[in-house]
Amino acid sequence: MDLHDENRALASRINTARLTLRPLVQADAAPVVAALNDWSVTRWLTNVPFPYGADDAAGWITASQRDIWAIDAGAGLIGVIDVMGGDLGYWLAPAAQGHGYMKEAARAVVAAYFTQKSLLVSGHYPDNAPSRAVLLGLGFSDTHVAMHDQIAMGRAVSCQRMQLTRQDWLDRVP
Repeated sequence: MDLHDENRALASRINTARLTLRPLVQADAAPVVAALNDWSVTRWLTNVPFPYGADDAAGWITASQRDIWAIDAGAGLIGVIDVMGGDLGYWLAPAAQGHGYMKEAARAVVAAYFTQKSLLVSGHYPDNAPSRAVLLGLGFSDTHVAMHDQIAMGRAVSCQRMQLTRQDWLDRVP
């Protein structure tokens, strides 16, 4: 099973109390562009150029539609979450931040992931306290600091890497 087949098994629609996690579609391009043209979002992402254009979004959606979920709170895309190569990544548009949406989405994705796998990794930039809070709330623990080439800044930046095992997840789930 290749990575796309593995993620296709995970990437079906997931419903939570307030959210629908669904595959990305081209109609999501405009809200993706709007969110990723906001420096308060892009500054925390590794592989996103800045500024971010319509062509960037269209190409990204076409290339990665089986590997990620759009986070939809009922009125369209508010963010994205993915598990690519066993690495959890995510972002929310500024208007959607601070409402617990990412905690809810991440919990659902992690639960789905651990039905098939036993180790999940992620990371955050040291000053990104909200992202760290999401990961700690899921049960992730620090492993090491790594340098990542951050495209928007055009330089390498440090990233706190973390991991979560299936057993640690199961020990936390009520």
